[in-house]
Parts: sequence; structure tokens; C-alpha cells
Amino acid sequence: MMKPALVCNNLSRWYGEVQGLAGLNLNLGSGVYGLLGPNGSGKSTLMRLITGQIRPSRGSVEIFGELMKPGNQKLFRKIGYAIGEDIHFEAERAIDFLKLLATLNGASRNTAEKVAIEALRFMGMEEKGHVRLNQMSKGMRQRVKVAQAFLFEPDLVLLDEPLNGMDPVNRIKTIEKVREWGERGKTVLLASHVLHEVESVTDKLIMLHHGRLLAEGKLKDIRDLIDSKPRRATIQGEHLRDLIADLINKEIIIGFNQESEKCYQLDTENLDELLKYLREYGKKGYIQTLETDDQDLELVYDMLLSESN
Repeated sequence: MMKPALVCNNLSRWYGEVQGLAGLNLNLGSGVYGLLGPNGSGKSTLMRLITGQIRPSRGSVEIFGELMKPGNQKLFRKIGYAIGEDIHFEAERAIDFLKLLATLNGASRNTAEKVAIEALRFMGMEEKGHVRLNQMSKGMRQRVKVAQAFLFEPDLVLLDEPLNGMDPVNRIKTIEKVREWGERGKTVLLASHVLHEVESVTDKLIMLHHGRLLAEGKLKDIRDLIDSKPRRATIQGEHLRDLIADLINKEIIIGFNQESEKCYQLDTENLDELLKYLREYGKKGYIQTLETDDQDLELVYDMLLSESN
């Protein structure tokens, strides 16, 4: 019988008197899982424990039946990890950045170049390989981070807020690649603080609150309770006034707030329709970034916390 990709047994981590994670139990097989929680909920602490960057204060992590601990190189090769922090090595070209990471993982020069090219191709960025990271937009840098997580076709992929700052077109492309990896029988844990981002990829949900497991299960079980609530998207780009007027005329948005000449907050009662429209408009190159400031997550937490009290 195939071992679970990830098992957390009473996993806990404290930073002095601060609780990062407390008594977490998880058992994940293949497929895509959404890890949801606001800042400080324990998402990044969990990923650092899974990857052996820090030791648990109590409990354990098993990857495919083997205990994870710092220095376990055998397990490291089974894991791909896109961190939440921004990429450094600013002056490096994307292809050289990926080759460096591959070499650090023990690949020969020829193998490093091959896997770097394949990772860029997988993310649809092969033509951007010779662009330096400090010349890329935030969304492009995000895609390079995701590409490095797939360098050695890992069985377990951890993605920490991977869609932040991406334009509408590349958000949907990245979502499709994440889905594809799960359909190959691999395991993906995608962390986000935006419910709609996770919902667009999977209905398997893990929710953390103050380092504890608040809920685990199917998102569809709570979807109907929040569909009637307004949703918000924030866009940045060029020539957005015509877009705003069109959205109002088509009654796709119910209101907007102009933060600057190039930044608008859009309120809607149908986020799916709005995102679809923005993806089409984004193909013209006018939208540089798109983020959903999702009130859904707060509402779900309020409901779950009130039920638990």
C-alpha cells in the first residue's frame, strides 16, 4: 500500500512563549490541498516544519512514511518548495537562478541546465529565461519561484502564496499547472489567505487559526453560505478608466474605489464573472497585477469560530 504523502502527528512548534503551531494532525494523499489562514495562523511555520528547516517542539512530520528531520537529503529530493518571501539573487537571469538551485541539489552542469529549461517551459516562461530577476515584474518573479518548485518533478510540492501579484492571464495559467500536477498523482499543498484562490484550484480545504486546525474537508459544504456576500478585487495597470466604465455599464461591479491613477478596488456580487472579464481584458496587456481581497475567508472563520464556541 502506498504511504501517505504527508502525515503530521501532534505537530507543535513554539517560538519562546509564542505558539506557532499546536497539536496539528494531518494525513494527505495525492491531489491538491488548499491551506488557508490569515497572517499568523501558522501556514509558513507548517511549511518550514514539513521541509525540515526548523524542528518541531513536539510531534513529528512523515513524508511518504519517512520521518522528516533537518539534514535528511533523501527526503528533500522529493519536495518542491516555493517560499512566500520574494526571490533574491536580483542580478541573476532566471535560467541561471534555476541552474544554481539545481546544482546545489547535486545536479551536474548539463542536468542543471536541462531541468531549469524544463521548469521554465512547464510554467510557460521559456522565452523569459534570459531576463534578469530585477528586470521582472512581481508576477513574473512569482512564476519563477513556482518554476523552481517543480525543478526535479517532486512528489510533494509546497506553494506559499504563489499567486500574489500575478496578472489575470498568468494566474489562470499557474492554477492550471497546479491542477495538472495533482492530476498526475502528485501532492500539492497550496497556502493562501484568499479563499477564492484556493477554490479555483481545489475543494480540499485545511484551515488554520492561531496555529490550530480549525476545519478540514470539502469547501462545497460551506460555499452556499457565503455566495451572497460582496467580493473585492484590486487591479493595477494602464488605461483602466475605460475598463471601469465598461464594468459599470455591464453591471459586473456594484462599486469601485480609486486608490491611485493606476490602482482600483472593484466590488462585485459575482467574482467569477468579474475575473473572467478581467482575464479577457488582461490579454491586451493593460492589467499588471490582480489580487482578490477576499472577505469570504473572514466570514467563514467567523462562522466556524462561532460554531466552536
